[in-house]
Order: sequence, then structure tokens, then C-alpha cells
Amino acid sequence: MRAAWPSLCLVLTTPRRSLGRAVSAVAALLLLLFSPRTFAGTRPELSVRVDTQTVGVGEDVTVTLQASTSEGALADAQPGAIRGFSLVGSSSGPTTSVTIMNGRMTQKHGLSARFTLRADRVGSWILGPASVAVDGVRFNASPITVKVVPPGSAPPRPRGNDPFGSPFSTLDPFKGLFDFNDLAPRQPDIPVDPRLSLDASRGAIAFLHAVIDKTSAVVGEQLTLSVYEYVDLSENDPDLTDIHEATANDFVKRSLSEDDSARVVGNARIGGRYWGVKLVRRWALFPLKGGDLDIGPMSVSLVRSRVAGGSVRESETLRVHVTEPPLDGRPPGYVVGDTGNFGLTAEVTPREVEQGGAVGVNVELSGTGNLPSAITPPARAGLEWLEPEVREKVGATASDRFGGTRTFSFVLRLHREGDVDLGDVTLPFYNPDSHAYGVARASLGKVKVRPNPNPAPTEAAFDPFAGLPAPRAERAGAKAPSAHLSDAPAFWWSLGMLPVSYAVFAGAWAAGSSLRKRRYERKASPETELKTRMAEATVACAGPEPSSGYAAIVRALEMGTLARLGVNVRDAQRGQIAHRLVQAGVEAAAATYYEDLLRAAETARFSFDQEAAGAMKGRWEEARHAILALRGGK
Repeated sequence: MRAAWPSLCLVLTTPRRSLGRAVSAVAALLLLLFSPRTFAGTRPELSVRVDTQTVGVGEDVTVTLQASTSEGALADAQPGAIRGFSLVGSSSGPTTSVTIMNGRMTQKHGLSARFTLRADRVGSWILGPASVAVDGVRFNASPITVKVVPPGSAPPRPRGNDPFGSPFSTLDPFKGLFDFNDLAPRQPDIPVDPRLSLDASRGAIAFLHAVIDKTSAVVGEQLTLSVYEYVDLSENDPDLTDIHEATANDFVKRSLSEDDSARVVGNARIGGRYWGVKLVRRWALFPLKGGDLDIGPMSVSLVRSRVAGGSVRESETLRVHVTEPPLDGRPPGYVVGDTGNFGLTAEVTPREVEQGGAVGVNVELSGTGNLPSAITPPARAGLEWLEPEVREKVGATASDRFGGTRTFSFVLRLHREGDVDLGDVTLPFYNPDSHAYGVARASLGKVKVRPNPNPAPTEAAFDPFAGLPAPRAERAGAKAPSAHLSDAPAFWWSLGMLPVSYAVFAGAWAAGSSLRKRRYERKASPETELKTRMAEATVACAGPEPSSGYAAIVRALEMGTLARLGVNVRDAQRGQIAHRLVQAGVEAAAATYYEDLLRAAETARFSFDQEAAGAMKGRWEEARHAILALRGGK
């Protein structure tokens, strides 16, 4: 301002004929002094780069913004519009550069910001322009273009490139101060298993992936379900809670693990990132019927707030086509579901008893598959089989097969003397590996039954007609027929009125339900809720409590986007509100202004001062006009 005083003095001392030219000079000087550019300071040096120009869907891209200035304070770096991408994370930090030339020292302040974006849709997208604020005045960098291709088709990323480009490497004010090769994504030397790779990740930070060893089977054949947990190695291990197991209502479900602890199986590279893989569940499933049977997803929750893509992670829903074993070659006595590879052994003790005595018969069923829970002993005259005691030892066997042994301990009573042949215990089954039927067989052999020297007394012959009344000596007379309800006219009149009464009642009920529904919809519509929120904000901002006023402004702004645009911004992070509004058709400048209003109200709500309390009514007027402008409201 000191430079203006000589010009003003010149106006006072200049002759009249030169007064016009002096006034023009002073006006030009005042225009220069009081222009917005003069108060805002000089434009900062801005550069923006992206670590790759082509990225696959589900992969991440890093946008780096560098800003420096010798005047003013740099703050609040923003990525700008990111249509086609989702903001995964951001970081920023101040920098300082000192240059000494001809004995004169120049100091510049800088700001380095990085934004990690995840590609959502195929296409060529313009990102930005990224921007930074200098003493409250925002300056934009140049926008950049990134092409998104289908998963797995992006070219390899370059490594160690100069972020400013070779033509300007000599003009880089941060040259020697930063090593941008360290900012570029490194390719760590981590061994990966190609069998664990996927086309794209199924969620940020961690996700679940389910596979099954076959998609078609016969009833009773084992299917192996494996559920893997993928965790981003660049993130801290997440806490997983609220675990819901995979549902398989049409299957017998057997665990192939001793417990539910996770087991590390290797690493995978997906979408340019490294993931640690753990096996968290492995089950043997045995279908109970034929048809297209579904296996539900397993789900967990991440204990993190505002996780990209939500906190719930679910595995895939799988479908298996199940048929019955073939009819050709099916042996007699086969039960559908007895599928596997089984064998039988038997032991009978003792081999000599008296008539009416008992022997013990232990039949052991072994093999792989869902072992049958019962076997049928041979039925012969003079043999009385009692219910068996069953013991089992089952679990995972080699090659993740389910099997083991099941022992049936029978008590057999023998009521006939002589050498009694007990026969054979048989179990027909279908072997899915050989696609053929088989019969497991165990011979019980013979038992010598000696005559009992003290036979039990013979029981009296059973008379099934004992206790019935004696037969009649003569027939009774004819019985007069009784009157029927259907003979009365009132019965048919009442029967005819039932449908009419039902129709009247149903119509009245439907009309009342429709009336209640319309009344509820009018009462609970988003527009009605918005009017309520705006009225509450008007009352709260006229009161003495700034915290209540700014809280009401926040609720009105959040309800405005939901009622006018159908956009929910309550869970949005910084920069995402404007992004969602732009996607809903709002101009970028208006969307940014709307987000600034909401963020300012949130800040003043918790850290207000006297100045914030005085500006509360003005803030509400700005917010009210912004809400009404979302859809041209009046």
C-alpha cells in the first residue's frame, strides 16, 4: 500500500490539464493492489501424476499431487472428481525446500499428497482436477486421464519413473529432496501360489472365497467345501467377528479339521496387490437328495469403521447338480445314499452256548464316505437280535476324505439247539470312484447250541380273539334313520351367505389397509421428513445453543440429498459427498460447495466459538438455499 501514496500526492499536485491521465494511472494501480490475485498471493507450483495410465477393474491406482509456494500456507489437498473409481485411502504431509543462489536464500513450502483409488468400471475416465488451498484460496492442477480395462488385461506397471517427466526434471524444485522411486509401488519379493490367484479381489482389506472340488455328484457322494480368507498384506491383520457358517440344509455336513483354527496356505497376487491366504474351513458334504442343491455363503464382519465396500464379507453361493446312482447293476437291498467304499468284519463269542442263551456279535463297518448309521443282521428262524450298541471313530482321512469305523455290538439269543448257521451280514453300496456297485460282506459262521437241561415252561398258546364278546343269537330290528342337518333350509341359506360375508369382509379390510398405507406413505415420505428437518433447523438456529443449531443443519443437509436426489451421504468420507452428488447429476462446483457446507457445520457443532455462534443463522440460510437448489426447489 505504500506505493500508492506517491500516486495520490501526484493527483493533488498535478495541473488540471494532466489530471485525467493521473486519475487513470491511480485507478490502474488501485486495481492491481486490490485484485483477488494480490491478496491470494502468487499461484503455487503444482504437478500431478499417476503411477499408471491403464489399470484393470478392481486394481488400485495412486494419484500424487505436489505443490510448492514461497508465500502463504498450503493445506486441504483434494483429488477432485473421481468418477469410475472409489477412494480407498489418502495421505499428505508438508515439505520444505531451501535454494541459495548468488548469496540469496529462497525458501519454499510444499505439500505432498497421495490418493489411492480403486477402479470400479471399464472406460476412459478423467480424474480431477486435483487442488490445494493457499491461505483459503483454492488452485487446481491439470486433470489426468486413466483408462480402465477388464480384470487381468492391464499391462505391467512401470517402475522407477521420474514423476515430473524427463522434460521438466531439471525444473523440479524438490529434486534431491525426495526420492520418488520410494513413492512408486514396489514389487516385494513374496512367493505366490498361482492356484490361489483370482481375477479380482472380492473386497478391501480382507474377503472370503469358497470353492468346491466338484459341481456334480450322486446322492451320498462326498463333496469337499473349502473356505479361504484373503488378507491384504499391506494392511494390518483385521479382527473378524460375527461369524456365520455356510449353510447346507440338503447335505450331511462333516468337518475335515480338528478345530476351526485358520491355517496359512500361501500367498496370492490379485489386482497388483499381495494377499495372504488362510484356510479357515474345510467340510465334507454328502447330498441327501437329487436336484440342483445350493450351498450358502459363510460371512464375517470386519471390526473397522467406514471400511470401503462395507464391513460384512461373504463367500460365494455355490450350486451342485446331484443325481441318484444308476439303476443298472443295482444289487438287492441297496439304500440310496449308501455311497462310498466300505468293508465289514465280524466277531462272534462264544461259539458254544445252551439253548436260550446269548452270544455277542461285533460287526465293524469301515471305509471312506458317510458311513451308514445302521446295518441289518440276517433274519433266521430261532435267532433273536437285540438292539445294538453303536460306537464310532470317524473323521478326516488321507486326501481329505471323510471316513473311519463304526462298530455295532449285538446281543443274539439262540432258541434252537444244534449247529446254527448265523448267516452273513451284508451292505450293498455304490462306489463313486469306480462308478460301480459293490457289496461288503462278513460271515458270522456257526454256533453250537446245546440242549438246555432245565427248559423254561411252555407258555400257553396265544388266542387273538380272547376278550371279545360272545356271538349274537339273533339279529336286532331295523333302526329308524336319523334326521340330517342338510334337510333344513336354514343350513343351505347359511352356507350360501358364507362366501358373500367373506367377500364383504375382505373388501372392507383391503380398503382399510390401502387407506392406512397411503396415510403412512404421506406421513413417512422423504419430502415430508425433509420439511420437518428444515423446520427443526430454523427453530434451532434461532435459539441460544450453537451445538443444537449446527447439529440441526447437518441433519437437514443429509436429509436434503436423500429426499431430493435419493443419495445417502451419512457414511461418506471426505471427498465422497461431492463425488456421489456429481454421480447423481449435480454440477461439480455445486457438489463441492454442498460438501463444504456440511463439513463446516459438522466442525462448528463440536468445536464452536463465539464467532461460529454468530454465523449460525447465516450458515443455515446458505444451507437452506443449497438444499432447495438440489432440484430447483422454491
